[in-house]
Order: sequence, then structure tokens, then C-alpha cells
Amino acid sequence: MKKLLGLLGTISLIVPTTILTVSCSTNTKKINIATIIEKKNLGIINKSTEYEIRQAVLLNNPKLVTSDFEITNINISEGSGTASLIGQDKYNGEVTVSFYIVPALEDNLINTELGVISSKTESTIRNAILSKNPDINTNGFEITEIDSTSALIIGDDFIYNGSLTVVFTVQAKKPNLSSVITEKDLGIISDNNALTIQQAVIKLNPKLTSKDISITSITQTSARVNSTSSGRYTGSVNVTFTIQVVKPNLSSVLINTNLGSLQDNNVSTIQAAVLAKNSNLLASDILIESITQTSARVNSTSSGRYTGSVNVTFTINGTKPEKTNLTNVITNQNITTVLPNADPDIILNALVKDNSKLNANYVRIYDTGFNSSSGWGWARVTSTDENVYINPKEGYLDLTFKVDENLLATDLASVITNTNLGTLDKLDEITIKSQLAKLNPNLEVNYVDINNITETSAIVTSNNPSKYKGSVNITFKLDTSKAVPLSSVLKERNLGTLNSTDENTIKQAIKSKNPNIDINAIGIDSQSITTSNALVKSTDPTKYSGSVEIEYIIDTSNAIDLSSLIKERNLNGISDNLDSGIIRNILKFNPNTTIQEKDLKVVNKTNEVATIQSNNLAKYKGSVEVQYEVKTLVGYHYDWGGNFENKIALNDKDLLTSSYNVINLSFLYSNVEYQMPTYSPNNPAAVKEGIKALQSQGKRVLISMGGATAEHMKFRSDQKEELKTAIKSVINEYGFDGLDIDWESASLNSSESKKVTAQALKELKDEYKSEGKDFIITMAPEFPYLRKNTEGRNYKEFLDGLDGYYDWINPQFYNGWGDGVQVETSEDAIKTGVQQNTSITNDNVEKRGEFYYLMSKYITSKPKNQNGFYQIPADKFIIGASTNEPAGRGAGSKEAFNKAYNLLNSDGIKIRGLMTWSILFDAFEGMIPDTYGGTEPKIMWYRWSYSKWFDESFGKLKDQK
Repeated sequence: MKKLLGLLGTISLIVPTTILTVSCSTNTKKINIATIIEKKNLGIINKSTEYEIRQAVLLNNPKLVTSDFEITNINISEGSGTASLIGQDKYNGEVTVSFYIVPALEDNLINTELGVISSKTESTIRNAILSKNPDINTNGFEITEIDSTSALIIGDDFIYNGSLTVVFTVQAKKPNLSSVITEKDLGIISDNNALTIQQAVIKLNPKLTSKDISITSITQTSARVNSTSSGRYTGSVNVTFTIQVVKPNLSSVLINTNLGSLQDNNVSTIQAAVLAKNSNLLASDILIESITQTSARVNSTSSGRYTGSVNVTFTINGTKPEKTNLTNVITNQNITTVLPNADPDIILNALVKDNSKLNANYVRIYDTGFNSSSGWGWARVTSTDENVYINPKEGYLDLTFKVDENLLATDLASVITNTNLGTLDKLDEITIKSQLAKLNPNLEVNYVDINNITETSAIVTSNNPSKYKGSVNITFKLDTSKAVPLSSVLKERNLGTLNSTDENTIKQAIKSKNPNIDINAIGIDSQSITTSNALVKSTDPTKYSGSVEIEYIIDTSNAIDLSSLIKERNLNGISDNLDSGIIRNILKFNPNTTIQEKDLKVVNKTNEVATIQSNNLAKYKGSVEVQYEVKTLVGYHYDWGGNFENKIALNDKDLLTSSYNVINLSFLYSNVEYQMPTYSPNNPAAVKEGIKALQSQGKRVLISMGGATAEHMKFRSDQKEELKTAIKSVINEYGFDGLDIDWESASLNSSESKKVTAQALKELKDEYKSEGKDFIITMAPEFPYLRKNTEGRNYKEFLDGLDGYYDWINPQFYNGWGDGVQVETSEDAIKTGVQQNTSITNDNVEKRGEFYYLMSKYITSKPKNQNGFYQIPADKFIIGASTNEPAGRGAGSKEAFNKAYNLLNSDGIKIRGLMTWSILFDAFEGMIPDTYGGTEPKIMWYRWSYSKWFDESFGKLKDQK
């Protein structure tokens, strides 16, 4: 050929090029690919992709290589399929191949580390596989080659293809409880509460711990001790005991010691009067001794139900008082003494104290009651002898009074006298309570909680305000002599591939790799968790010391793109643009996703746009951008109700779908100086369910602190930690998003009290932030308290102390009792139609819109305003108005809000929204009075009018005309 080419080269000048080309060409005949394909049925493949089909063709037909054919016309139907092979290069023609599609086992059985299982039986292993891989077909695999730590899993040919190995740890067999509970008669115990019985069992059978047992089936003489799932034993054991009989003191039931006027001082007369005024007593309980003309001693009897003695007083008067009208001797129907409850005798004693001319022997108290949330009580008093006191035509007089259930509570400091608990062998609430009860026998530990536990101290607080009040700091040491370094038991620190970064998944992986570790004694530092490592710390210093860093890989192969789940990205108007608020509203607008709040995080945001990314890369990937506008409508809610109100439930569908996106629950308060505030709704369980329902709809729920009944609420600077504990316990118990400050009247007198409260809230916000949580702080001052020259009674300490910490202020522009705002400039005079240097009061119905406008303007944008208002940023300012006149003097209206909205817009002032007292008034529908304090219905109120006014003014979105 070389010679031929050389020859052709020499004659190229005389031979035409076309001839040369023809003489060099070859004509190779191609082979039909159908004659080469030996196996047209390719058998089983895992997926119907071109790659999988090509690999199956080459495996079944080894004469072919990848470049010999192309694949087209892939058709799939019910687990089988066909494809066309088109010959390439040396092949031509076309041939059809067929195949069965069976998914790979490894693509469906993803979690091969099964953790701790109870046994290595096939059924137990199968259940563990299904638990870890809930989407796998239960009939799609067989379990073979089971040994002590692993098993081979083989796919069923028609469901899954292939095989793999799963690993596990078989839980050691637990001994029966009966082997360690040898002392079954507990002897004499103080009561039959579960905690008391548990402590007695552990004391007599010291091999046990509180984690090993639970107590059920309690009677007056016996109980069943059950093993716990996380404990070291199985089975149950019955125990017996005798409850120690402790008689209460006579003073706890003989409360009414002033017997009033008696006919004589005979034993029987005094005894009858004592029993009449103290209905819980029996004649067999008491003995009357030491009688004088004005007093006697009431002693407990040996056979009675009480111990101790009480002095009683009386006057002897054998003649009836002169006949007169009941109204002549009861001139003060509003009792001034704060009462512990609505007991008729207690009310009567207080009534006599306020009305010295009244003889208690000729009247009766009935129809008593009180509301624990508002603190107000009511009763009626009637004459029992019209020859002494003549009733009014109604037959009674109405009485009112304030109630503080804490008045009968014992100060914790008086029963916890030993505050140093010595050395503890465990750091948990049960151990601390057990030692606390041992050193302080007068303390009933079931009525206290242990909070703020550190390695050296804790705070004891009451969980029953009618039993105990106050708090006590306790100290102790931990016996760490037996603690071992955490690194000595957590040796395998590379956990391999995880499908999640939640604490439980990480801890289970640690246990799988380190079977000897007690995962109940360790915790994962939430702030340290990344996509590749985390810090493990000891949570029980008596067991482990130090910390260890672990590593892992997050399996992102099954992660779903967020954009496919978060499809609705316009959140419209939301209460706030805090991270949790944005995420909560994303879930509201995308209710059908499996995403949880903890799965998302906000990486960038403005007042209108936020970028959302996955916080769980094993489940979700990618990012989305959402839009919103901050438009806040605050409504107060309470559970006492009244005229022209609808006592709407928190989880009522109409409220859940309403425009109210912040609901303030009333009230957290105390009406006794230096006593911690409490929150006591009528139905705590219903409130908790309602809060969750509201939050699921993107709404915020705050607890409002104060109110009109909290005028005596006051705290000292040394009570900061106690106050923080009291507030935090309520926030955590109910799941509130934050706290609203609604201090009024005398509660604002103490600068010290306001400063320590502001500092406590400031520290709480920082603490919640360190836990990755938002804690909203708002205020609702009556608007005169926003004046700098209001002596003492203002919000200066709150505004200064919480500067940079509060989220918004919603002043009460109602019940101002004639107070107002002065028109400062000629421009404002023209806009409002009110002469310069004159005032518009909140009682001026015709100019209420102008009133809202000037108040908002001067508070948000005039630092040197002559009205002397403290300054609040416009984006943190909300107008507060009563819903209608029955709700409060100086109510809002559609016209007033539209006027204020338009005037503020003309000045370029964009405030945050509206607030109202209250949701209950707005949820009502029917005729109502048209004036504050009125009782005659005159105008029609339509349900949700106030929220609609918000929608049409300050709640209006940019794209709405």
C-alpha cells in the first residue's frame, strides 16, 4: 500500500484528483446488530434509565461495546419494559430488547444501623428495619445469616434487587424487679403521692434509682411498682404502707375569730357561734375554755381532727339593735380588705370592718364568687331579721372585693430552713427533692418545683400559689468521685452517615458505636451542631466529666428541594419579621408539607423579603425567597367576659382565621407587694391547646403582665432572679411567644420595681436568644404615662431599660379621662382643623382621627415636641383603641382610623398597626350602648368590625387600593 501511495504521489500531476480519490476508497459492509444480540431478554435491572439498560445489554452480550449502539424508544409498563437498540459504527439495523424493573435494595433500605434491639430474632430485626426505613416494602426482603451484631438482607427478586448487611446491638436481658425489691413493706409514710412512695421504695431498696421505676395503682395502703422502659429491670412488684396521720392545726379552719355580738358568754353560746362562723368544724373538734366577758380560748379535743388552740372574741349584748334600713349601716359596699377567697364568713368579717355600725348577727352573705384571672369577687348581703335591718326593695345589697389566693399561702422560707443540702449523689429533681424533704420535714415537696439547676445550686419555687409563696435558693455539692471522663466511654467518635442532625438521632448513633455509654447522662450542645460535627457534653457530673467532639456525614441523597414544597411564598401581612415569625407563617401558607419549624432557617432578610434555607440538610435542600409586609393587629383576650362580649375560645375557627395576628392573654400579676406574679386561667388545659392552635396559624400569643388589678404589684432589686424564674415558668408552661407590659396606676410608683423588671426581661430575652428562641417584649402604657413630665407614674424605666430590646409599643389611646394632645404647628392646625396651641382630647369624637394622627406623629417623629412625649420609632409604634364604647371610653371607628392613616401617610409616617381591648368585644354581634358606661343597647355592632377597620387602613397591603 505504501508503494502504491508513493506511485500515486508521483503521478498526481497528470491524474485527476477524482480518480485518485476513488482509487483510495474502501467499501466495508456493515453487520445488522440483530445478528449479534444473543440475549434480547436482559433480565432484571434496577432503574429504567439509559445507563442501566446499556449496562444490562453489555452484560448479556459480551461481543458488544458501548459505542456499538444507541438506545431509543424506552417503554415502561407495570414493572417491565422494552427499548430499541440502533446499530452504530460497524453495525446497522435495529433490535428490540426487554427487561424487568426491580429497584435496588440499597436504594430503599437506607438506614442500615438499627441501633439497640431487644433480641436478634428475625421478627425483631424486621420490625427494626421497618422502623428505621418506613417507606420500604415489608415483603420485599428476606433476613439471613443472623449473628450477634449483624444480619444479611436479601431482596425479593420481584420487589428489590441485591443484598446488604444491617448492624445492631442486642439489649442485654434485664433482671426482674422482684430480684432487687426485697423490702416490700414501706412502713409509715407521710402520704400516698407517687413521689413519696417512689422515694420510700428506693430508700429501702438502694440498688434502685428513680429512672428504674414508676408508681401506679395507688390505694390508701398499697401501690404497684413498675419497671420503666429506660430502666434496668422488667416486671412489677406490689408494695404496702401505712399513711401517717398528721392533724392540721385548728387555726387553719377556725378562721373567723370575731364572733360578733352574743346573748351571753356561756360555753354552749360561744361554741354555737364558733361553729356557725366556721362551718368546717364539728362540735367534737373543739372545747371552750378560759372564758372572759369579751374572749375565750377554743382548744382542740384529743378525739377531734385538729391540734392546737385559737382565741376568739365577742361582745355580750342581750338586746337587738335599733331598727333601721340596711343601707344605713352598710355604706361601703366595695370591701377594702383584700380577701384570700370568697368564703361568706371571711367576706362578712371584712364587711363589718368597713362598716362599723353593722351587727353581723343579723345579716347573711350569699351568692359569692370570684374570678381568679381578674382578681375581682362578688357577693350579696341580706338582712336575716327585718325587725333589725330593713332590706332594700331588691332584697339585698351587692358587694365587691378583691381576691388574692396567695394570702393564705405559707412563705417557702419559713418551711425551708435548711438550704444547704450537703452532698448529692445525683443531679436530678427527684434527688434534690428527696434531700430537701429529709432536711426540712415541714415542707410538702409535691407543692414545689426545682428550677435553675446548676452543679452547685437551684431555686425552689411554689407550683401551688395557694399553698406556698416566694422562692428559696438552695446549695449543694455533687459527689463526682465516681465520675469518669466522657472520652473514656465515647471512644468511637466517627458516627458515619446520619439521616438527621436532631439530638435524638445523634445520641442513638453514639449509642450504636459506643454501646457502654449511658445516653441519658449526655447531651448535644445545640449551638455546636453543624453538618459534619457536634460537641457532646456530660449532663450528669456524677457519672461523666468533660466533653467530646464527634464527627459524622449527613446523607443528603434523599433531600427534597425546598422550592417543591414551599410553593406559596407571598405571606401577605405578618405580625413581625423575627425569624420564628417568618417561618411560622411559611408553614401556615404551606400547610400540606412535612416541614417542621426547626427544619428551616432565615439567612437574609429585610422588612419585606427573606431567604429561607434548610436547617436539616438530610431532608431538605436549596433555598426559597418569601415576601411579606409587617402589619400588626393586637387584641387582648381573657376568660371572664361580660355584657356585650362574646367569650370566644382561643381555638375558635373564626378567631384562628381572623386578622388578629397577636393575641395578648390577660393577666400575669400580683396585687401584693413583693409577691411574685402568677397566671391563673379558669381552664389551663384549654388555654394551652388554644395557644398551639393560634401559633399554627402564624399568630403570636403573649402573656400580658399587670392590668388594673395589679396596682400593688412591686418588686425589689434583690428579687430579680426570683422574678425571672416566675416569668419564665409561665412562658415555658404555656408556650407564650413573649410578654406585654401593662402596668397601670400605683404599680408605676416605684422606680426600683420598674428597673428590676426591665433588667429581668432583658436578661430573659438574651437567655432565650442563646437557646435559638425569640422572646417578644411589648408595652401597653396608658398614653399619659408616655409624658416625660408625669411625676413617677411613667414608663421611663421600661423605655430606657429595654431600649433595643422591646419589639413594639401599643399605647392605650382610651380611658384617658379628658387628656389629650396640643396642636404644635400651624401646618398641623391646617391639617386637623384645630387652632394651634389648643388641645384635642381623646373624648372628642368628631376629631378622634386627628387625635390619633397627632399622638402618633409627635411620639414617633418629633424628638423635641412641646407635648413632652417619649419617642418611639414608627416601625415599633401601634395605635391602641378600645373596640367600642362598652369596651372603654374613647373607642376607635372606621372613620377615625382612615383619617389617621391618610394623614400619617401624607407625612410619610408608616406605623406598625393597631391594638384593641378587646377581642371579646369585637367577636360580639348585636345591639350595644353608644356611650361608655351605658346599659341600654342603641346601635348595632357587627362581628369583627374592628379587625375589618384594620384591614382597610393600617393593615392594607401595598398592592391593595
